[in-house]
Amino acid sequence: MSQLIIELRGVEFHNKGAELMLHAILDKVRQVAPDAIFVMEARETAPVHKQRELGIYTKMNHKKFGINSAIWGGFLPKSIRRNMGFVLEKEINTVFDGSGFAFGDFWGAKKAGDRLADHIVKWKQEGKKIVLLPQAFGAFSDLKLRNKMQLILDHADLVFARDKYSYEYLHDLDGKKTSIGLRPDFTNLIKGKVPESFDSNKYQVAIIPNNKLLESNVFKDRSEYIDFLVNVCNLITLHGKTPFFLIHEGVKDLRIAEEVNKLLSFDIPILKEDNPLHVKGIIGSVEAVITSRFHGLVSALAQAVPCLCVGWSHKYLALMEDYDYSEGLLLDDELKNDTMLQNKINMVVNKASAANIHEKLAKNAMQQKELANEMWSLVFSTIN
Repeated sequence: MSQLIIELRGVEFHNKGAELMLHAILDKVRQVAPDAIFVMEARETAPVHKQRELGIYTKMNHKKFGINSAIWGGFLPKSIRRNMGFVLEKEINTVFDGSGFAFGDFWGAKKAGDRLADHIVKWKQEGKKIVLLPQAFGAFSDLKLRNKMQLILDHADLVFARDKYSYEYLHDLDGKKTSIGLRPDFTNLIKGKVPESFDSNKYQVAIIPNNKLLESNVFKDRSEYIDFLVNVCNLITLHGKTPFFLIHEGVKDLRIAEEVNKLLSFDIPILKEDNPLHVKGIIGSVEAVITSRFHGLVSALAQAVPCLCVGWSHKYLALMEDYDYSEGLLLDDELKNDTMLQNKINMVVNKASAANIHEKLAKNAMQQKELANEMWSLVFSTIN
């Protein structure tokens, strides 16, 4: 295999799920091609200093004072560019898109264009290999978005939907279908790291909030979501367990946790880890997880941790179905009915029922990891 120079798109450092996907890509590719060079664009959610911490180079396409850095960068010898940590666009031979969920009506045509569609024809003319790693897609009711997606399907070498609903949305488009595959989220393969400071006796049930729920129709407003989380905390303590908030993304999720604390008669600890591998390690060490973040859910299921989920798109239901664990999804009536919610929480914290869930998830997690490894085998055979 010739040296891979891989541009990573759709992964970043702001969102722990996206950052976990970034780590998973680096880990797997470096096992197979240790001399591979990884490249990212410099942007607010992917600052250069964060890239350098992981040994990632920066693409020279930044404009300052109207001057494109790729122009003056082309005059520098390659050795100097490499020492400075920069790569020219023309040097990149492979593009990996690791967007968790960026192609669908929720995000629109502009995002699909900026991410891939507006560049993909030129990239293929330059001989680049383009792979869309497992992610959620759809729906595609907007005509402009459908046109962008058809352009992507016509030119990408591999496109992986990570659930059957996304797979169907892709097949409903008019573009090329031969490149489309169905494989699970690939962060299930990377191992978490438990922080030395973490005490599993003190932190027993992780609650992972998600501000994105406030942009969906799951709850009618912010106060209804806050009240739900207050209820969850009280019900967990009734079972003699200690809940805590685990922040998976940014200030907005943190604010939700802080608002809940103000309404409780007791303080719930709030953990905010910078390292996504530590977040996954914590999830693997607790007794149960109640999450509204997709990769918080993946981390729980892949480590066979009993969990409940409040989802806002088809990707959550599909993930639960992959693990034969649809009962872990909290339905609309269960969110607002104390008795039904208490029964669901009891299911994941009760010793006997939790043990049964753990056994089932462990079995299905093995199958999902096999499928993820098959995906990587297809990727490496394609880009070689």
